[in-house]
Amino acid sequence: MIISQLIEVLEEWAPRWTAWDRDNVGLLVGDPHRRVSRILVALEVTPKVVDEAITRKVELIITHHPLLFRPLMHVTSTDPIGAMVLTLAENRIALYAAHTNLDVAKNGVSFLLAEKLGLHNVRFLKPLEQSLAKIVVFVPEVYVESLRTAMARAGAGVIGEYSYCSFATRGEGSFFGSSASDPSVGKKGKLEVVPEVRLEMVAPRARLSHIVTVMKDVHPYEEVAYDVVNIETPSSNYGMGAIGEFPKPMPMKKFLKHVKKVLRTQYLRCSTINGVSVHRVAVCGGAGSELLQDAARAKADVFLTGDVGYHKYHNVPNSLVLIDAGHWETEQFIVHGIVHHLQKVLSQTGSAVKVLVSTAQRNAVTYE
Repeated sequence: MIISQLIEVLEEWAPRWTAWDRDNVGLLVGDPHRRVSRILVALEVTPKVVDEAITRKVELIITHHPLLFRPLMHVTSTDPIGAMVLTLAENRIALYAAHTNLDVAKNGVSFLLAEKLGLHNVRFLKPLEQSLAKIVVFVPEVYVESLRTAMARAGAGVIGEYSYCSFATRGEGSFFGSSASDPSVGKKGKLEVVPEVRLEMVAPRARLSHIVTVMKDVHPYEEVAYDVVNIETPSSNYGMGAIGEFPKPMPMKKFLKHVKKVLRTQYLRCSTINGVSVHRVAVCGGAGSELLQDAARAKADVFLTGDVGYHKYHNVPNSLVLIDAGHWETEQFIVHGIVHHLQKVLSQTGSAVKVLVSTAQRNAVTYE
């Protein structure tokens, strides 16, 4: 299997268009056409992970954190990041990163954290907003199915766990072609009234240009009549953070011990503990303190995340307990999540590519 095919597998789960605008995701080093037989998955790239990749003879490293986040002014062996890039290139090891697009994906970073904690009914804490549009196109009935299929394959018509979603209504279209026209239906210089179908499909705004191009390629008309309308309906497929419930409320002290055990940490930074039990829990892997008020509005008893600044604790509502468990601690499960996803898809295709978990990755923060 070549690298570009593996990228398609990952980006069907976590599309690149969902990433934060200033993020740097995708193939960062390497040839997308190179064939691979061994993949190493880690949370981030470090010199030890690079050495491990060489030792274990992998052709591709997949990480959550991108090695190249800010533009490099030079790539030299005297610069820590440049040295790793050089080593990867010299050993023909490609590097791919899925960062904030994996943060907002269903079954991504926050979903895995919620599931590891044992939460049920897990859903997005804050569904992605202002990310959808509706494409409305008018087409002869005989072409509806081919147009719907082409647009769906290009990324339109996805709602939750359903794809190829559309709505069609029948009507009449009229047109008068000039002497320079070349109509596929009727004749130029004559007013034509033909049966048509109004086909509507929802689409990610970031994919509109591609979907419209595909739609025009398949449409039989020389001039295609279509509308694009931005819609405010939040996405059910992507969002920030996650929230779920325990089947039965858990005493606060027991919950804190449970979190430490699951995350394999001895330390938690908490706001004032007012509650005596925990039923509904909001989480955001990595740094998610900006979702504090969303957690409060969702009536969560606890909001668990990482990288919380000191002053944030002054703004915690009395109904909520804010817990900072650490960046690494709340994101660590995504490594096995990537491995499991790839292994599942590869096994279905009969591929012999091996997916390995890094044994060299370590939390950069230590506690004394």
